[in-house]
Amino acid sequence: MTTLSNPRSNSRSDPAPDPSTTPDAERVDAGPPRRGDRPAARTEIAVFLGTVAVLVTGTTAIGLAEGVDVSRIDEAGALGQAAMYGQAAVPGIAALVARRVTRGRSRGAGLGFRRPPLRALGRAWLYAVATVLGAAGLVWATGLAGFASGALGPQVLLGLTVLVVPYLLLALAEDVGWRGLLVTRLAEIAGPRTVVLVGGLAWSAFHWPLMLVLGGAPDGVPIWFGILTFTAGGTLLGAVLASMQLRWGIWPGVLAHAVVNATAYHVVAPLTQERPLTGWFASETGLMAVLAGVVGVVVWWRLHPLVRTPDGRTVAGDRRSDRLG
Repeated sequence: MTTLSNPRSNSRSDPAPDPSTTPDAERVDAGPPRRGDRPAARTEIAVFLGTVAVLVTGTTAIGLAEGVDVSRIDEAGALGQAAMYGQAAVPGIAALVARRVTRGRSRGAGLGFRRPPLRALGRAWLYAVATVLGAAGLVWATGLAGFASGALGPQVLLGLTVLVVPYLLLALAEDVGWRGLLVTRLAEIAGPRTVVLVGGLAWSAFHWPLMLVLGGAPDGVPIWFGILTFTAGGTLLGAVLASMQLRWGIWPGVLAHAVVNATAYHVVAPLTQERPLTGWFASETGLMAVLAGVVGVVVWWRLHPLVRTPDGRTVAGDRRSDRLG
């Protein structure tokens, strides 16, 4: 389990606080990893990624055998649908397998299941809504897609609130693995750049089979373009979710992930009218999503950076410690 690092003390003899810690104790730090923990962390990461690869290969093979097209998932058979929806649980299952394999050898942090401050949940919700609606607003404003004003109605408010709930379970199943295990364990052995890039690229690659062979690529653009922009957007979002994970635990990131999906599917999609270039710029595989992601990461990182410690770990810092190592 993680422990709360509190650098403050009323004693004058206590050492000065580490400048990489946040002044309001937002950061949770498991303490310096013991020498033997680094190999255990690497083993746990390897087992996790290997298990994900095996399970995704299996569910993708089932999808291919069943002739699944994820853009029309409701037309697939029961087995095909079960394989595709079950794929969301793969990271969570892989995380449990990895923890089981390293049980007794791993003294690292837990998966981040702790109660976050309410302001953290509020910031997570706001970030998700702002980036998704910001990207959509750019597409509408530039005429790259039409704005279906007739679709405005109660579903917009529902898409930002109530309809987020079903996506929480799916987001949790993924984030237990990608943030709870992978990001947390990477942070014990590597600096922020490695945490962000490895975590984000692995998370994005997890979705590639859906786009490559199961019909998940956007219409009207080459598959390579969809994969490239999706990977860029996923890595950018993953950088913010990693910051949330290491600062507040798993729940703010789960909420942000769920809100991104709910807003995209239940707010933006009904309000968007397709035009010839829409596929290149709209949705989660569009260039505007990447642009909004870049702006969002820059703003978020100024407020909630990750920093490298002298012993090579990654922790949540404050604005005074804004450096990416």
